[in-house]
Amino acid sequence: MSAKTFEGRVDRMGWEPGARPRPELVEAVLKQHGRADRREIGPMLWGVTLGALLGLLLKGLTGPVAGSEIGLIGQLAVMLGLAGLLASVILALVAALRAEQRPKLFQFAAINLLTLAIVQLV
Repeated sequence: MSAKTFEGRVDRMGWEPGARPRPELVEAVLKQHGRADRREIGPMLWGVTLGALLGLLLKGLTGPVAGSEIGLIGQLAVMLGLAGLLASVILALVAALRAEQRPKLFQFAAINLLTLAIVQLV
């Protein structure tokens, strides 16, 4: 008896096996509940990698070896590290102002500066 009732309900709904929801229905549900903001892993990985490399470069260049005897290549490395630090800070500020339009840039810049700061403090 319950099978007849179930079959009757299925017939009244007009259900077909393998049927897909209409796009309008999907859009209405997503509009009501909001779209899930997925976090991309790529910008975060690039930010961590670049922040760690820059932090290690700066940390290594500020040790007891860094002095007037480091030579031309050492001075270029120091300038590259300081330019990277300055670029990271500026990029983080710009990305914070444009976080709505460019969320991936904000993810990259924020994690980059955070990683750089952590490497410097540890």
